[in-house]
Amino acid sequence: MKAAWIADAPHGDLSIVVGETADPEADARGLLVAVEAVGLTFGEPHWVTNGSMALPDGRPRPLPVIIGHEFAGRIVDAAAGEHAFSVGDRVFGLIDFWRNGAAAELAYVLPSEIARVPEGLSATDASTLPIGALTAWQGLFDHGRLRAGETVLIHGGAGAVGTFAIQIAKGAGARVIATARGAEAAALCRTLGADVAVDTATARFEDAAAGIDLVFDTVGRDLLERSWAIVPKGGRLVTISGEAEDAPSPDRAREAGIEAFWFIVRPDAGQLAELGRWATDGRIRVTIDAVFPLDEARRVFSEAPGRPHAGKTVLTI
Repeated sequence: MKAAWIADAPHGDLSIVVGETADPEADARGLLVAVEAVGLTFGEPHWVTNGSMALPDGRPRPLPVIIGHEFAGRIVDAAAGEHAFSVGDRVFGLIDFWRNGAAAELAYVLPSEIARVPEGLSATDASTLPIGALTAWQGLFDHGRLRAGETVLIHGGAGAVGTFAIQIAKGAGARVIATARGAEAAALCRTLGADVAVDTATARFEDAAAGIDLVFDTVGRDLLERSWAIVPKGGRLVTISGEAEDAPSPDRAREAGIEAFWFIVRPDAGQLAELGRWATDGRIRVTIDAVFPLDEARRVFSEAPGRPHAGKTVLTI
């Protein structure tokens, strides 16, 4: 099959290669999906080098590693044991990061990682939900415990996670303040439902951050550090930036009288199914930055650092 993977380049850097590799096989645990679209996460090559995508026993992932862990496609082999899926089902999902991804003609998936694509939702749109929307859902609700009537500050509101976080938080009845860099990005946040959108290139978010109950940070660095000062006692701070070693200090959180969390999104079939319903009934809409064919994967990754992004980049297979 044709696939895109991370491999060692001759000069020692990691590079994206598109070529032919062996087909995966269904077994007693997993299914095979003919992939139609895959969402890209541009930090993935970095995760491979720094150990974030290590094997469960802590060993580094051996190269090559097929990229792209959120996808949509159609089941072509359902040989696994008891599950609710059949050959021909349209599905979308999130493959665990310690296995090969889905930027390929075929992908091996577990039943617990997928949900059916609702009628009326395209494969391209569905492929953006399993990381962006699922991360937003888990950050806001599982870790942030956001409730109706509360105020949430979302850093990086125009990004692949932030665009969903704004809409999900509004759908839950929260007041949303979002940050983004640049006038266009701030305007996008307002379009998605943010009550207040702060362009961090020209303004300080602290001036608009009264009454914050929860900070959901997708950016890190200075924005995260400055956020500690605006979370009141009893408030919550959740971040997905950095690595595990960058997680908020429990001692610092305890001294500040707040709760602080860092997490990595995990597959959850039930939450995926719910997000699919939100996407089809209009409670959330997908923001896609660009769509490219699989053959363009290497160029897309090489150009990513110099290109501004609003929403998700997708490869079609």
